[in-house]
Amino acid sequence: MIREASSLQYDATQGIAANERGFGFLEEVRDMRAKMASLESRLQKVEIHRQSHLDLRQRTISTWVRDALKKTSEHRREDLRRLNKGTIHGGDIRTDTMVVTERYKTSSTEWRSFSTLYGLTPDDVENLDYSKCCGSLQALNRAASILFDKNSTILPTEEMRKTREDLVALLREGKYEEAEEISSTLCEDESSVAENE
Repeated sequence: MIREASSLQYDATQGIAANERGFGFLEEVRDMRAKMASLESRLQKVEIHRQSHLDLRQRTISTWVRDALKKTSEHRREDLRRLNKGTIHGGDIRTDTMVVTERYKTSSTEWRSFSTLYGLTPDDVENLDYSKCCGSLQALNRAASILFDKNSTILPTEEMRKTREDLVALLREGKYEEAEEISSTLCEDESSVAENE
């Protein structure tokens, strides 16, 4: 122990004292933590994809039961309406980011027009901390759902366009708390948009 003490070095920037092996071990631990964070991020993306895939398969099975077995009920009809609106025709920024980045070239129309739907580029979305902006992403999904539903490239009201623009700016700046505060006001009632037409 006395011999090791003489080989201790103090690193003022890290605020620790260790021998060479200790510094090496510390670096390995930091590398492992960085890898774990990366894996957690990947796992979160896989879970998002899994949920979307389950919704698609639920729609397929429910449609088959309705059409082939002639089994219909209000509950099944409501499930199919929800799945058609949300899963098939609705916005899903995280899954759509995966689709665009994995299936299209950056020069494609799909990649370049992604921001028309969501206000953010696929790269912007990948750089977000999803755990801090869940409500904001849901708001951008609602806005994109309106664009999908209306087969349009612009939101129907100036207020919606301005709110989405503000929300996107806050997300790009990493101001998640402020973005979450205004996210509930973006397209908060999609049905009123349909009624006003």
